[in-house]
Amino acid sequence: MARIKHVTLNIEEERIKSLAALAGTFGVSAEEVIGQSLPDEALVGLFFQCKDYLPELGWDQVAEVGREALREHLRKTYRKGLDAHLARLGLRLEQPSANEVEAARQRALDALRADTEHSLEPQIRRAEKDSVYLGWLYDAWRRARAGEPGYRISRVDSQATSRDSAWVVLRDGQAL
Repeated sequence: MARIKHVTLNIEEERIKSLAALAGTFGVSAEEVIGQSLPDEALVGLFFQCKDYLPELGWDQVAEVGREALREHLRKTYRKGLDAHLARLGLRLEQPSANEVEAARQRALDALRADTEHSLEPQIRRAEKDSVYLGWLYDAWRRARAGEPGYRISRVDSQATSRDSAWVVLRDGQAL
């Protein structure tokens, strides 16, 4: 059985908050990221074996390879998410200009507002301020109108007052 030793790390508060936010987007904790960032025994052993043959090899070089791999993974993950977001707005990433993105954003908002059968005003107000939310809302709205399973537009009680209700787009029974 592996022995566990508890070690205290001093990390600036803002840095740990940023790490926790980033880790949360991947569904893990900051502590898990820190633990997984430490080299395992096999890597340490390999480093010392290589150091025998390459005395100029420094741990900072090995660590930089790991940091670069992490940066590349995050770039790919971000790019994949950005591609999906733009696709929900009907765009592709092959260099859309800021004007094209803004035009697609405005088209999506106009389409949502043009749905006179269902006034989605509370969700539209939020979408005006958050373009990622707008992409999710617009995509779900199109799917609901197409009758795709899991998506629908429904009237629900408003949280503002108990007597008001509003139309909202639902995905798997949950308001976006």
